[in-house]
Amino acid sequence: MSVRAVTKKTGVRWLMLGAVLPLLVPVAGGAPAETVPLEQLDVTGTRITRPDIEGVSPVVVLDRSYIERSGATTTNELFRKVVYNTFGIVDETFTLGTAPASAGVDLRGLGVNRTLVLIIGRRVPIFPFAQGEPDGRASFVDINLIPLGAIERVEVLKDGASAVYGSDAVAGVVNFILREDYQGADLSVRLGQTSENDGEEAHLTFTGGVSNDRGNLTFNVDYFDRRAVQAKDRDISESALGPIDDRSLFGNPGTVIREAGFPEPDPRCPADSSNPEKGPFCLYDYAPWFTLIPETQRLGHTASGNFDITDALTFFASVYYVDSESERDLAPGLGFFGVGADNPNNVYPGEELGLLYRVEELGPRTDTFETDTYNLVGGLRGGFGDWDWELAGGASEIDTRIRGVSGYATQGAVQEAIDSGTLNPFGDSPDFDSAEATYVTAREGESRLYYLDFEATGDIYQLAHGALAAAVGAEYRNEEFSDQWDPVTESGAVLAVGGSSGDGDRDVGAVFAEFSVPFLTRLEFQLAGRYDDYSDFGGTFNPKLGVRWQPLPSLLLRANGGTGFKAPALHELYSGDIVAFDSVFDPASGNVQEVTIIASGNPALDAEESRNYGLGLVWDVTDAWNLTLDYWRIRIEDAVNNDPQFYVNNEALFSSNVILDEDGNIVTVLSPIENKSEIKTWGLDLDTSFHWGAPTTGDFRLGLVGTYLGSFEREPVPGAGFEELAGKDGRPRWRGQGI
Repeated sequence: MSVRAVTKKTGVRWLMLGAVLPLLVPVAGGAPAETVPLEQLDVTGTRITRPDIEGVSPVVVLDRSYIERSGATTTNELFRKVVYNTFGIVDETFTLGTAPASAGVDLRGLGVNRTLVLIIGRRVPIFPFAQGEPDGRASFVDINLIPLGAIERVEVLKDGASAVYGSDAVAGVVNFILREDYQGADLSVRLGQTSENDGEEAHLTFTGGVSNDRGNLTFNVDYFDRRAVQAKDRDISESALGPIDDRSLFGNPGTVIREAGFPEPDPRCPADSSNPEKGPFCLYDYAPWFTLIPETQRLGHTASGNFDITDALTFFASVYYVDSESERDLAPGLGFFGVGADNPNNVYPGEELGLLYRVEELGPRTDTFETDTYNLVGGLRGGFGDWDWELAGGASEIDTRIRGVSGYATQGAVQEAIDSGTLNPFGDSPDFDSAEATYVTAREGESRLYYLDFEATGDIYQLAHGALAAAVGAEYRNEEFSDQWDPVTESGAVLAVGGSSGDGDRDVGAVFAEFSVPFLTRLEFQLAGRYDDYSDFGGTFNPKLGVRWQPLPSLLLRANGGTGFKAPALHELYSGDIVAFDSVFDPASGNVQEVTIIASGNPALDAEESRNYGLGLVWDVTDAWNLTLDYWRIRIEDAVNNDPQFYVNNEALFSSNVILDEDGNIVTVLSPIENKSEIKTWGLDLDTSFHWGAPTTGDFRLGLVGTYLGSFEREPVPGAGFEELAGKDGRPRWRGQGI
């Protein structure tokens, strides 16, 4: 990973704190050197500008050259290679969820909802639909809606920062700095495909800019197009029958429930579709129907500019708009149907039958997704005396539309076709008209964010060992959320999909302050505090203390500790019932079962609370070899959890949440969103590199970036005991990358 110094821009002066770069080495003895003022830098993690990006917390910088060398064509691809982004199930390949082609950042494996994502130091709206994770449904910022070609650099703060930024900054902060102050023109085109001759990609980005002595205008156009990859075309995903038999109980041929009340396979059921361990069902391999990587098109436009009104006052603004479209296929719909005793297709004439059936006659369920997002920010910045100030306001919105364009039908339409005999669930159906039975589903989501903020930073007083610096400010924002289903789907009439509409909004006000205190020449204390007041759950204050000590010119030691919080997301508070179908492992039977999952919002949710601690060193061992080592520890209380597997594992305690049929099979899991979990985790980060060069061959660099997850313990409810998850569920003990 390339870790480089941040080039000072005339852009937004914001955010910030610490990093992992070679230390400044003092000038060798000789004639007295002329004193040159050091340029002040903006660093993610602190609002106080400083002459270097070393600080009390570790920051990794992915600069433009690293982005170009990575070969990534989407922002998600770029973050797949970041070793601190450990889990990543909210990914464009997660096509079973409600947001295919989208992606989130998951620092430390704590969930995409506990990493704060910023664009040029400011918040953006969360995606309107929550996405599934091992601990339940989670809100997230879709980083694929940030055009890769518009990014100048990414700053990753690997530390909690609620004392600086407020909610969500529990595992860390990812700050995307967009290109600005650019002059000239640049065109980049990338084409490619997979080794299996599918998944063709095209990525085109154009950046241009003009400047004069009073300002600059920079603009970017970014276009991405990718063809789909189907699960059946990869060995790893072509079948649901693997080490664990994950095939569905709803098949085609199906499973009959006769008058005696016991299930038995349709007489046509192939022998290889049975598994005695899963019961007397005709099992169904749904995997070949699925889209593994969705077809996607995205077009993004960004522009930023600044204009010096006077020598002491500058106007700045930035805007971007992105349109994203994608499509995915799922296995055909499923349901439980009745077959009358006098039905002409009844294979057991005279008996009333129940039938678990996969309606292949409708074809695959095909969904289209269209998302439009815009982000607009503008403001003024200036200075008075030794202080700089900035006043800005902005608005952001994400609108998403999902259409089930084929393969969907209502329970009533399919049952009517069975009753009339046109749909024969026990044989061919030449007279069945799938178009007549098909129903087009619709779901629309909106997420909006409006804000106004002010901050000022400067020196308060000159102490014996340097200036006492400070940053103060205030912020107001309004957040809005809406999730609306079409009436028929909301009523539960459509096979294999459903949910209730919901909406909500809230206001948030915050004040913050930060101080940098030079206690000795090479010893600095940083203190930060922030108070946030939410209109729905109340207020919270979060402090942070950091120490930076440089005992030698080549050695920096640092330590920090603080508290944090994650406010409940609007969908967690105000969503209606969300109906999904998923697989759970039933400890009673030892089988994986496909069940209905029902989750719903909870207006009584409170904020999650966290504590973060860190220790680290940055050491230039020699002129050619540098080493960075950081220890981190995080504890989260009142964590939100609606993991359906937890309720299944603890059915004795939550019997009302696990609904069984008369044969003891799980059919539905009620998975409410509640504050009930606790998480404890710690780990170590290593970043080391060696540089050498020769006059005839050039410069070389060899490095290693790695992270070790020492422990990741979760207690689902108080008193249940902690379970060690390090090395499980996509949270590897070790992750590294050679550079």
